[in-house]
Amino acid sequence: MSDNEIGYYQHGDVDEEHTSDGEGIDTGYNDVGANSDDDEEEDEEDDEEEARKVAEGFIVSDDEEEEEDSDGSQKVAVRRRKRKKIEDYDEELDEEDLDLLEENTGLKLSRREPKLKRLKRGRQNEPQIKETSVEKFFSDEEEGGYAQAEEEQLPDDTYPSQYRQRPIYDDMNDFIADEDEEAEDEQEDGYIREAPSRGRASKEMMGYLPEGFSEDVLADMFDIFGDGTDYDWALYDEEREEYNEQPEPKLADVFEPSELKDKMLTEEDDEVRLRDIPERMQIRYAGTQKNFEVVPSDEDVEAEAAWVFRELSYFKNITAPSDSLYDTVKSVVGFIVREYLEVPFISDHRRDYITEIDPTTGITTELLTKDDLWKIYDLDFKYQSFVNRKTTLRELIFKCNINDEYITSLLDKAESVEDVNDIFDYVNFKYSSNITALQKQAKGVKRPSSKSLFEQGLKNKVADLLPRFGISASQYGSNYLENARHYFPEDDLTNPEEEAEKYKGTTFSDANRVLEVSRYVIAGEIGHDPQVRKAMRRDWDTMAVVNVKPTTTGFPIIDDFHPLRPYKFLKNKPISSFTNGEFLQLLKGEADRLIEMSIEIPNESKWFDQIVEYYLSDGYSDAVQKWNEQRRGIIKESLDRYLRPIMQKHIREKLRIDAQETVCRASYLALMDKVNVGPFRGRDASQYKNGIPRVVTVSSGNGDFKDPVVAVCLNHRGKIVGNIEVSSLRDEKGWKQMVDFVTASKPNVVGVAGYSAQAHVVLKNMQRLVSEVNSTLDSTASPIDLVAVDDEASRLYKNSKRALEEFEDYPEVTRYCISLARRLQCPLLEYTGLGRDLMAIRFHKLQDFVPNDMRQMHLERALINVVNDMGVDINAASSNPYIASTLPYVCGLGPRKAQAILQKIEAKGELETRSELVTRGMTPAITFMNCASYLRIRGVDDADILDNTRIHPQEYDLARKMAGDALEIDEDDMDDYETKVTIVRRVVKEYPKKLNDLILDDYATVLREQYRAPKRQILEHIKLELQGPYHDRRNKYTRPTLDETFTMVTGETTDTLRQGFIVPVKIQTLRGKMANCVLDCGLEGVIYVDNASDSRVMNVSEVLRQGSTINAKVLHIDKEKFIVELSSKASETKPDSDIPLRRSPFDKYYSHEDEALAIKEQQAKRKKSVRVQRTINHPLFRPFNYLEAEDFLRNRQRGDLVIRPSSRGSDHIAITWKVDDDMFQHIDVLEIRKDSSVFASSKYKIGEQEFDDLDQLIVTYVEAIAAKAEELINHPKYRSGGTTALKTHLNALTMANPKMSAYGFCLSERPGYFELGFKLNAKSPPASWPVKVLPDGYRLRDTAYPLVSDLINGFKRIQANKAQQRRVQHSHGPVAHGHPHPHPHAYPHRHSYRPR
Repeated sequence: MSDNEIGYYQHGDVDEEHTSDGEGIDTGYNDVGANSDDDEEEDEEDDEEEARKVAEGFIVSDDEEEEEDSDGSQKVAVRRRKRKKIEDYDEELDEEDLDLLEENTGLKLSRREPKLKRLKRGRQNEPQIKETSVEKFFSDEEEGGYAQAEEEQLPDDTYPSQYRQRPIYDDMNDFIADEDEEAEDEQEDGYIREAPSRGRASKEMMGYLPEGFSEDVLADMFDIFGDGTDYDWALYDEEREEYNEQPEPKLADVFEPSELKDKMLTEEDDEVRLRDIPERMQIRYAGTQKNFEVVPSDEDVEAEAAWVFRELSYFKNITAPSDSLYDTVKSVVGFIVREYLEVPFISDHRRDYITEIDPTTGITTELLTKDDLWKIYDLDFKYQSFVNRKTTLRELIFKCNINDEYITSLLDKAESVEDVNDIFDYVNFKYSSNITALQKQAKGVKRPSSKSLFEQGLKNKVADLLPRFGISASQYGSNYLENARHYFPEDDLTNPEEEAEKYKGTTFSDANRVLEVSRYVIAGEIGHDPQVRKAMRRDWDTMAVVNVKPTTTGFPIIDDFHPLRPYKFLKNKPISSFTNGEFLQLLKGEADRLIEMSIEIPNESKWFDQIVEYYLSDGYSDAVQKWNEQRRGIIKESLDRYLRPIMQKHIREKLRIDAQETVCRASYLALMDKVNVGPFRGRDASQYKNGIPRVVTVSSGNGDFKDPVVAVCLNHRGKIVGNIEVSSLRDEKGWKQMVDFVTASKPNVVGVAGYSAQAHVVLKNMQRLVSEVNSTLDSTASPIDLVAVDDEASRLYKNSKRALEEFEDYPEVTRYCISLARRLQCPLLEYTGLGRDLMAIRFHKLQDFVPNDMRQMHLERALINVVNDMGVDINAASSNPYIASTLPYVCGLGPRKAQAILQKIEAKGELETRSELVTRGMTPAITFMNCASYLRIRGVDDADILDNTRIHPQEYDLARKMAGDALEIDEDDMDDYETKVTIVRRVVKEYPKKLNDLILDDYATVLREQYRAPKRQILEHIKLELQGPYHDRRNKYTRPTLDETFTMVTGETTDTLRQGFIVPVKIQTLRGKMANCVLDCGLEGVIYVDNASDSRVMNVSEVLRQGSTINAKVLHIDKEKFIVELSSKASETKPDSDIPLRRSPFDKYYSHEDEALAIKEQQAKRKKSVRVQRTINHPLFRPFNYLEAEDFLRNRQRGDLVIRPSSRGSDHIAITWKVDDDMFQHIDVLEIRKDSSVFASSKYKIGEQEFDDLDQLIVTYVEAIAAKAEELINHPKYRSGGTTALKTHLNALTMANPKMSAYGFCLSERPGYFELGFKLNAKSPPASWPVKVLPDGYRLRDTAYPLVSDLINGFKRIQANKAQQRRVQHSHGPVAHGHPHPHPHAYPHRHSYRPR
């Protein structure tokens, strides 16, 4: 396998030469070259493609275009020859062949038709045309023109076949090209023409000529004067011919739209590729009104910067932002919206604008971090949405001819999307008639024609009463928004009722109705006023609280382990306290109808009194007080009808967005922690080749007993240099093979992982094995290290399409190990290669509540940050898909642009300089500006070393000057390119420390005056790159802690397994003083005799049984040895005793008082269970529920019963009878009446059995069953005490006589059933089968037996038959498919039985 097959994204071999003082280390990926024959192969492909199109008549061949420059006698008619070959080929195909070709190629192939061929149009200076042709040329007929008419006149025997209609060609004719061919082909009519050919005289023509003319003479005449067919093209209908021409098939005609979208081959994808704007910016603005052709003005940038600065200050909780921060934000906004620069570029190459240097101390302060830049990047998009909405609203106002200064001023002051939405609602509310007129004009959706109460009020006398209520809605909004009373209502000495009498009319004839309508109208105006909404939104943003309570359905469902348990009862939880995304859980619970959530203002009455004050009068007269009551009613109605629902919706949406961003932010940071890490570094890291370790990874997959152990070795280039598969490490042979493999591989580190917790077995074995190998190494050799590897990416990779393409010959576990090794060499590449599968990794417990697109965008930012910090070897990426997976994350690129660049490199060959990205047409200017410094040129002879640094090409001159100054070389001596390259190379390789002697501050001052831009940080950036090109910025690898290793290997965390938990364990072996067991997760456990029972026992076998499953308490977890110490004491394993440990902590605002009250209400409802109380005329009837019936029968004899109402409805009754002590059976009885009358006779039904009356039912069913149960209870084989007592009894019998079989009966936990328990011998486990009691007997395994003796005999026959079957199977060997024994779940009983 070549290096190119497993390329690694490394800082390069050349970096070893460039590295100085430990910087510029290699991170592990080899470069590869493109094929040198790419250009020739591409030319040949182009020629073949072009020839095909010529043959199909779509384009003109290059040979014709070259005819102008060649002598007429030497011209070659290549085009006609190719066409003739195609025609000859077509002649050999019948219709079925052509149909088959069309079906498979998607192309429309031409058929031979007996019609005349279109010929080449003659030149305008040769006007001779046949008269008949002229007549038809100007004819309006569409079909059946001259050609068709002439064809009809020809006798059938004139042309024996369709090919005889062709002109007769000379053998040499195809080798002579027409001198006018190129000129004619340049015409734009698109016709397919054929050059005039040298004709041969036919016998008929020779008969008309005078004697002495030979065929050669006639042929010469044809060459000079033509054969009279030059203008035959005029015989055809031009439109008809153009209509029949078949266009070249498009991709959309061949592929499904979904396929084109997946492969990024749609027209929209092509637009993204070609437009010189970073791809991510284009995708972000897709579907918006963003116009990239319009450059924002200074005023636009200033406005956006102010908006972004305000939002950023709020986000970062900066109470007093500085002017320097504003200037920084303004610069960044300009870079994004004007220059279309992405975050990595700004962070690296515009650092002078985002940092601040203290002039006194010289300390550099970072004003904006990279995360802040991403926030500004997001705020830019939100601002564009805000501006678009604002523009749309202005256009609507203009179209509706609305001239309102109030609206105009509000729009000018709008600061958020919410403000614009408020104004839009206000316009719709106040100017609905204008909008309706516009819709009618545009024939849009009509508004409802019925008039609302608001419109009726405004078009009535009531409208004149409205000013008497006081200030207007806008004046109230101004008071409320500014928290000051600028406007006061005028006091009216007339009572509201008396005043309303003056405005009665036909529509509203009552004074109270007039006041009601007036309040409604004013409440609507206040509820839609933008200033009122803005002021109220301010209050709700700071004061709103959330209350939660469970629904009737959710109360029992939300138990102690439910995710909503911490929030089951919330009271007055401030919205500012939602900081961990938990609001998404509440929304999900609300959607599932498990909880009810309300958003309110605490102590609302006090708050209401505050906001209503801005609308009331200060007067004290009775009339003023009555008017104030009317005004209070208006504010309350406005709040209830309009404002409160809007505010609740606003808070809900605000909390939802904040929670989603919180989850995305946490996911982003989690991924950053995983990918922003360098390769594994052990104690001998300085000896690693290019800084990359040689790795061996080991895994046994699922870790089952029969699964082999697989190991893979990767060298520092990521190439597989060895792999092995051993059956087991438990036997000596497998152990020796693995020791030899590890020894021969000479790894720096061994990594271990697995699909399950059984990986801890491999880990412990490898710890011993590596220790053994280290003991055999020379004293000079570095010991081999061993670590556990996080395999979340490897799990997704091992069966992915990419893995199968890379390593199709390797099995799954081997591919898994390869990915593990790569993870230790470069974690970044393992995540970039996942693509969309990255979404399958769990970075946050609430990530499923966030839209995938939103989450993917934030996760990609982590990859973008690290990929651009490391750079991408563009030539290696062109031939290695593994490295190419990083290219879409390069600044300015994306999957489409990256794909286009790789295709061009594949076609044109590798790049030798960064500038070739532009000169060879691979990237336009803006894209190049963004990506240039992150695309590395490596492994090219005599290449400019700057092309392998983070220095941008626009700063190359500065870098070269700094290198020259460091070596004290005059600028005059650096007059040519080669000299500059050589000097820079010398500085990087030999004299990097001399750069420290440069006084960069003075140089920066000069550059600032020269370029009118700060350059101090750029100079520092250049200096660091020259001292260590592409030095590794990632965090250094740190060994996983003990807890992290435990989680990697077992998958268990403190939330799933910790001290005090009660867990089910299966007893594996009993060893006197201890018992070995295994947990559900696969971990090994141990129970010592002191922890086996509350009573004193000498041997664990006294209380524990091998193969049984019990509950045990976790006492201690040895995470180093992967062993859990357990206790099986009854006092420590009480059910639900670990709930306080497992239950998530209650929220700070959890209301235990509300929970206690709800529990009491539930208990009260249970006691008052809703059912129809019935009175049945029977002495055994009691008005009990099931609990009361059991209490009534508890102290009575077996077989006693009561008849009671049923909770299933009025047509049901229930019969409860006592089976045994604390055992009762409830029988549902369906009552069937002949009619609805209460006096109608009834029949009763249990299952399929019907009874004429209750007495018959009791005697023939209930008492019969009770009698059969009593018969079984009185049998000698019956044991009281349930299944536990019966098993103890059977164990005692078989232990006394190991070869004896034992059986017995006991009551089942299921009423109406008994358990037939049995034990075949001392070694077999106890088993049981259910026995159902019937009125006439017993049912065992679908067979009814009338007597207990019959039941026992039937049981014995079944066991005898099974024993016979086992003997037969044993004599014939194992069963071919499946187990020789019955499946443990084959029988419908509680305890499965599997004989041995």
